[in-house]
Amino acid sequence: MRLPVIRGSAKGSGMRCLLLLLTALGIPGVPGLRPAPPAERPPVLAFTVASGQSVMARGHENTLLCTLEIPDGYHIYWKHPGASGAPTEIEVDAPEGYEIGSMRWPRPEVFDEPEGSTYGYSDRVTFIIPFRHTAPLPEPGEFVVSARWLACKKACFMGSATATIRVSLLDHVKPVPTEAMRRAAARIPTPVAERPSTRVTFVKDRLVISGPIDPAGLPAFIPADVPGVVLGEPSIRGDASGFELVVPVDLEPENSLGNEPVIEGLLVFGMKPQDPSYDIRMPVPPAVDAGTD
Repeated sequence: MRLPVIRGSAKGSGMRCLLLLLTALGIPGVPGLRPAPPAERPPVLAFTVASGQSVMARGHENTLLCTLEIPDGYHIYWKHPGASGAPTEIEVDAPEGYEIGSMRWPRPEVFDEPEGSTYGYSDRVTFIIPFRHTAPLPEPGEFVVSARWLACKKACFMGSATATIRVSLLDHVKPVPTEAMRRAAARIPTPVAERPSTRVTFVKDRLVISGPIDPAGLPAFIPADVPGVVLGEPSIRGDASGFELVVPVDLEPENSLGNEPVIEGLLVFGMKPQDPSYDIRMPVPPAVDAGTD
């Protein structure tokens, strides 16, 4: 069985940025991205921000749920968009006394486009952004959250929106995740090391992933775009007892931008957004085995 994968390098990333700039400027004849016909109007995406907890409390992790509702037929992009597209961006401007953590990206969908496979979201997606207080008694304040995206259907449109949420931390309370938080967390990939009996190794010029089959369905690999690391077309073999997924790896040190090479991506099962997914990050060569027994 052959699984699709997107080949990319630092050169490809630079070209994608150039294409996005030209498209935003309205310059015709740009390959890969589909500039909008004059008569087509940009889609309207609803952007909202809410707390991920029933109450926001001192001494506990608090989160912001940043939700985009996407019109039918359109999709936006994951942090590694694939053959074309641009990552969705969300920035939080917080009052003094608060520190914003790294955004947690949900498992993306796979879209087959003329340029190749791309990765992103349709319908509705929620990004989770954790934050904590750095001052002993931070004052209540307003968080300003800004989102930017590229929405594509037959044509692509850049879009943006801003939302606000007032934050006031309480003492002596135990926060409970909201139902929206539970749904959003179900789509966040977990580290592959937490998947029982799963091994991830680097053998010569191949990434090898093996483990038990999941009831959700067959495994697949969604690659990350890492400068200087080109991932080939995966192959998979297995039966009811387990699987082995092999991804060819080609290193291009001249395109690494001075960084140590790593292999990144997602091991996913099934087709639904809430089906299991696992983060993989493997140094090349690996320092240790990244799986569990």
